[in-house]
Amino acid sequence: MDIYIHGYLICLLLFLFHSETACHPLGKRPCEMQAFRIWDVNQKIFYLRNNQLVAGYLQEANIKLEEKIDVVPIEPHTMFLGIHGGKLCLACVKSGDEIKLKLEAVNITDLNQNREQDKRFAFIRSDNGPTTSFESAACPGWFLCTSLEADQPVGLTNTPTEAIKVTRFYLQQD
Repeated sequence: MDIYIHGYLICLLLFLFHSETACHPLGKRPCEMQAFRIWDVNQKIFYLRNNQLVAGYLQEANIKLEEKIDVVPIEPHTMFLGIHGGKLCLACVKSGDEIKLKLEAVNITDLNQNREQDKRFAFIRSDNGPTTSFESAACPGWFLCTSLEADQPVGLTNTPTEAIKVTRFYLQQD
C-alpha cells in the first residue's frame, strides 16, 4: 500500500510542477522572452534616441518610436532586460567610481545566469502594488530610473526614495 501512496504523491507533484520543470530543465533559465510596454509613474515611455535609451512623452505622430522592454526571467524575481527584440541588453556597468546603465549589443537569449560576466545584465524585479522597480543584480542598491524631466536618458540611481529620480514603472505585456 505504501508504494501506491508514494507513486501517487510523485505523480501529483509532477503534475503540479510540470510547467516549472518543463521550462527550467536541470536548473536552466526559462525558455522564452516576453515583450512588455513600460512607462514610469509620470507616464514617460521608453524610446531610443541616438542609440541611447531615453524616457519621454511621445505624441501620436511619433508613438511608433516607443521601445518595448524584452524580458527573460532567470529566477522568480530576477531577469535579463533588453530592447529591439532582445538584441540590445540593459547592463549595469562600473566605470571607475561611477555606475552607469549601458545598452550592449548582446542577444538576450545567449545570456546565462551562471556566468559572472553576464551578471551585469540581470535585474531584480520588485513589485509594489501596480508598480515595479528594477534593482541591478551586479550592483546592489542601484535601481533603474528615469529623470523627472522628459527626454532624458534612462539610468541608474542609488537613492531610489529621493524625489530626484523616478524608480517605479508600470509594465503591460505586449
